[in-house]
Amino acid sequence: MKEKIKQFWESRAEQYSSEPAATTDDVYLRELEVDTLIQEIIDMRLPKEASILDVGCGNGYSTLKVAQQFDGAYFYGIDYSSKMIESALEKLHSLPVLKDRVSFSVGDVNDIGQTYGEKVFDLVVTDRCLINLDTRESQAHAIGQIAKHTKPQGRFLAIENFIEGHDNMNKARQSIGLPEIPVRWHNLYFDDPGFLSMTEPYFEGVTFKDFSSSYYFATRVVYSGMCHLRGEKIDYNHDIHRLATRLPWTGRFSPIRMAVMRRRAAV
Repeated sequence: MKEKIKQFWESRAEQYSSEPAATTDDVYLRELEVDTLIQEIIDMRLPKEASILDVGCGNGYSTLKVAQQFDGAYFYGIDYSSKMIESALEKLHSLPVLKDRVSFSVGDVNDIGQTYGEKVFDLVVTDRCLINLDTRESQAHAIGQIAKHTKPQGRFLAIENFIEGHDNMNKARQSIGLPEIPVRWHNLYFDDPGFLSMTEPYFEGVTFKDFSSSYYFATRVVYSGMCHLRGEKIDYNHDIHRLATRLPWTGRFSPIRMAVMRRRAAV
């Protein structure tokens, strides 16, 4: 299964190259994720020359956008898709101002040391990376790897998918006669207790932020319901997607949420 999932992302890289759609068809959702990530890093008040590792960086789209907002910080991106990394390096080449602060490498979340040795980072980020691991054991091992490469009292910021928000969204859809949206074949969503049990040995102060809840309610429930009534196809470029990124988030109607936590101090 792991190789099949990898091939799926290789094909997405070939299809979309450095475009934001390489990792999701919903490009406005991608921008919402990036904007939320930037604001969260600002709020962290990291050292000016902080080291930031983006695990599962895909084609580097978000890594590069974030790097442009933090002059002085050093960004490292890894992904197990060599074609995604090729696209990331191509895009980096077109941004020479970042060449001394950003690097991309082929690497695996379950063996970060193979790429970076014993290096540790001020912040480690995943954005819909861990849900592409096909077993709970692999997800737990990956979180252990992330912890190993996070400085004591450093931060781990995970934007991942959770089944509770997914179920709430589908209940809202069902209430207006829409079918459920299934979990995609290559994803293994977390549940809250399971995620907390995996992170608890290494991290503390876990805070969840449902930043995409209002966006999902507006697009996957209200807009989808409107399309259903009119017999129209879903259009991810429809203006409602752009407007929905501006909504204040409330409730829990999205599978995607942000978890922010601090690495436990070494004993």
